[in-house]
Amino acid sequence: MNRAKLPGALAAAAVLTVSLPLLAEPLTWPWKSKTPSDPALVGLYSIEDVTVTISKSDPPLVTINVSASAPTSNFTELQLTPRVGDPNDLIFAFDAKGRPPQDFTTQVITPVTFTAEYTGAPIEKVGVVEVYATSNCKAFSVKDNKPVECTSTSVPQ
Repeated sequence: MNRAKLPGALAAAAVLTVSLPLLAEPLTWPWKSKTPSDPALVGLYSIEDVTVTISKSDPPLVTINVSASAPTSNFTELQLTPRVGDPNDLIFAFDAKGRPPQDFTTQVITPVTFTAEYTGAPIEKVGVVEVYATSNCKAFSVKDNKPVECTSTSVPQ
């Protein structure tokens, strides 16, 4: 490659790398998706906070923000996986999971945050979102726009 073009190519690659996360498409609402969850993912240790917003866009997007603790550092692919529960209770429950590091890592509880954005949700039926970890659960009432207690009898898939 011509040396004069190399800096421009590197700059373009850097801009593309930084902007790719901004171009991410929303996920399909998990109960409508046919994709199985990844069995290599491990539950996070605890949930510290959960908030949920529903955008007024067309189609509306459900955005779930999670603050949690991972059992070790360097967890990747943080995500929510759906739980099986009563389809009529207006509660949508998830497990917070991630991919643990492949190398040996000292067990140190590490704070993590992530956001999941979904399209195709039955907006009128989303009353409460619950997020489970191995040691606890946190819930958020979409209707009341505030944290609430976990009450569902859902189970992991």
